[in-house]
Parts: sequence; structure tokens; C-alpha cells
Amino acid sequence: MTRFISVTLLAAMLVVTASGLAQAKTITIRLPHCCAVDSHFDVGATKFAEILEEKTDGQLQVRVFPGGQLGQETEVIQGVQNGIIEMTFIGHDPLAQFAPITTLLSLPYLFRDHEHAFRVLDGPVGDAIEQQLASKNLLVLGWGNNGARVYTNSQRPIERPEDLRGLKIRSPENPVNLAITKAMGGTAVAIPYGEVYTALQQGTIDGQENAVINIYPARLQEVQKYMSMTNHLLSFTVLVVNKRFFDSLSPDLQAAVRSAAAEALEYQRRYVEEVTSDLIQKMEAEGVQVNWPDLEPFRKATRSVHDGYIGKKFSRELYETLLQTP
Repeated sequence: MTRFISVTLLAAMLVVTASGLAQAKTITIRLPHCCAVDSHFDVGATKFAEILEEKTDGQLQVRVFPGGQLGQETEVIQGVQNGIIEMTFIGHDPLAQFAPITTLLSLPYLFRDHEHAFRVLDGPVGDAIEQQLASKNLLVLGWGNNGARVYTNSQRPIERPEDLRGLKIRSPENPVNLAITKAMGGTAVAIPYGEVYTALQQGTIDGQENAVINIYPARLQEVQKYMSMTNHLLSFTVLVVNKRFFDSLSPDLQAAVRSAAAEALEYQRRYVEEVTSDLIQKMEAEGVQVNWPDLEPFRKATRSVHDGYIGKKFSRELYETLLQTP
């Protein structure tokens, strides 16, 4: 009997030990992003990796792939959707190809500032967007700061919308971005981001629109004379995970992932705000003329862009809910 108990106890201990080892198995999460090492995308991704590894005692480890190593943003999103890649940290614009409702976030002068925007994203509007993405197997863990888009060009400061007339302005291959520049009278040109510097240098285009935090690292101040702080569009970063992969994790690990995401994105939001101010000063020191125009004429000039999407990509009710968010 004693021998039977001992053998039974040993067997039980082996089962428990094996179970513990299974639970402690290290899981590697691939997290690609578009931009360079030390960019604000990289800052957010690496901070998430550090926090998550600490919270899970190394059970979850994140391998960050900067600089588009695993593909361009649309390809990476498809990879996450299909489970080939576990996670990604991206700009919000490409998500419109997978969930049209996200087009709402790209409308000009929609938010008062990023604080207002994050309150919107933390409320029913954000819930509706995240539900549509989740139905596509893309689970949003949180939203970060991708800056406010402004215009740069080589010809003149943009004080009024009509100052864009006659200027060829590069925008992302996104219908809303292109429509904004057209509404102000500029000639909108879609050029891949990696080709912008050369196009400006060669005079193929006169200017471009992007956030300061993206403009300076791309060294566009070397080929642009003017930067006009139109802040016509607030942009966001998004931390997205394959939903099936997330659902496969234990409740404790899921909680750790969500907690790490919240902390990392809060850190990334503050980082972008602080760095943007420094970069504007650096651009001025390097010879770029910066002006801060009255934004009301720009709001009026682009109001028609809103009308072109309400009821088509998202409901009027959702649009009104956003506007009513304090």
C-alpha cells in the first residue's frame, strides 16, 4: 500500500510539474512596425515589449521588427489577420481597408486635440470601431499618438487655404487625405512614403503633408523651406493583435497583455507630445520657416470632405456621437 501511495504521489507530482512547465513555456510574439529604430513607433513597440516581459516573468517575449522588415503596413495587417504574425503597431489609416468605419478618424478638423480624440476612442465611438475590427480578427489593444498633420513646401508659407493653389502636394494613398488637399485647392499627388524625399529634391512635387514627428526623421527639412502648422488631421497609432492568438492565452496572460499595452501607449502618447515641440525648434534652427495660420478658414474649406463620407463609411449617428463627446 505504501509503495502504491508513493508511486501514485510521484505520478501526481510529475503531472503537476509537467503542467507547470507547460504553463511556463515561453511564447514569442512578433511585432513589426513601419518605421526606423528609435522612431515613435519603435518607442511604443519596445516599451510594450519591456513591460510585457516584466509582467509575465519572461513567459511572453516580444520580438520587435522595425523598418518594415516583415512587409508594408497593409501586408502586415493581413498577416496579423491571418495569424501569420501575432501583433503589429501601425498608423490607423490602412485599417480603413479592413474596417471602413475607421475612415471616420481621418476626417479633417474632427477633434479639438489628441486629448479629446482619446476620450472619443475610450467611449462608444471607439467601441464601435474596435468591434468592426474584431469581427475581422483584428483586436485593438489601444491607441497611441501619431501626431497632427501639417503642410511643408518649397514655395511659400500657407496662411490661407488658397495658398495651396498651384502646389503639387504629396499625400498618402488614402482617399481622405487626397480629398483634404483638393478641398483646399492644392493638387494632391499620391506617392509612397519612401519616395517623398527624392520627389521633393527633384521638384516632382512642391510639398507634402505629414506629422512633424515623421517629417524630421525623414530629413525633409533639407528639401523644404516652409512648414505651416495647419494641424488639419490628427493621426493615431494602433496596437493590434490577432484575436484568435489573444483568445488562446490564459486569462492571466491576457490581462498582462492589456495592462502592458495601456502603460506603453500612455508612455508613447507623452513621448510624441514632448518630442514634437523639440523637433519644431530644430527645424527652425535648420532654416525652415514655420508659421501658425488661423485654422478657421481651413476648417470651412474642408467641411465638404465630412459630407462625402457620412452615411457611407459610417453612420450619421456615430458621427454625431463623436461631435457630442466632451
